[in-house]
Amino acid sequence: MKVEHLPDTFCLLHLGVHSTRGGNSGCVQLRPRKKREVRYNTRRDTRYNYHSFKRSDVMLRNPTTLSLIALPNSAGYLLLVLLLSACQVSQPQNRPAPELPPVTTPQAVKIDPIVLHSLLDQADQALARGDLTFPDDRSAYSAYQAILAIEPEQADAIRGLEHIVEQYIVLALQALERDQLATARSMLARASLVMPEHPSIEPTTMQIRLVEQAERASLKMSQHQLSNPTATGLTQQLATLSKTPKLAQCRFIISAKNDAQGRWIYQQLANGAKSSRIRADIKIRLPAGVQRLCFPS
Repeated sequence: MKVEHLPDTFCLLHLGVHSTRGGNSGCVQLRPRKKREVRYNTRRDTRYNYHSFKRSDVMLRNPTTLSLIALPNSAGYLLLVLLLSACQVSQPQNRPAPELPPVTTPQAVKIDPIVLHSLLDQADQALARGDLTFPDDRSAYSAYQAILAIEPEQADAIRGLEHIVEQYIVLALQALERDQLATARSMLARASLVMPEHPSIEPTTMQIRLVEQAERASLKMSQHQLSNPTATGLTQQLATLSKTPKLAQCRFIISAKNDAQGRWIYQQLANGAKSSRIRADIKIRLPAGVQRLCFPS
């Protein structure tokens, strides 16, 4: 039986072994028993005699063709199967994604109605006494916080905290009108502790800051001066107070015994300003006087 004629030189595909026989790296020279013709030998079960190479049995005719040489037929077939199976690229298997357990939303905790009404009554009583945040155990703030500790979204308690903030804002503005800056800052700080995100906090802070940075001038008036303003020079003093290059950025606070007296003081300031219009607030209080605040531009 004849088989295909093979060339005298084959390149060896091996792992970690470099052969230099035959003059080329990785190639060996084969010497068949008969030149250009090989007969099958039933006794030896081999086709070629490899006296120059014994370690490898996988030969390459070209980069894409494999030949099994010098192995028994059964062993050669087994090795071929193993090599081909090793060269196969494993394909990812399309496995279904594991099913996740459904997400359960915890139900909101509701406060007991009896406890809720009791705490709301305590808060109302504290507001009536003026105990907004102090003392700690009897204030309106502590009662509302006790409700929110059980039910964080309780609407009545949230509205109660907003009411506390609004009362502190009113106290801060009242102190600002009396020119009591320290008290105004203290009331605003308490409002910020109760609810920092309340929308009235920022504008009140800006208003207090403007008053703190304002240029101040004041004039105190006695009832004797007010009864005879021309003779005492009060009219001239009021006219001088109204003249300022920053008049458009100034505001006057007039303190008077009654509304008529306050309007007279305002008219004297307007006469001194002539064409410019002044802005003024009239407060019915004693002692009588005028305060001018000029805000920075």
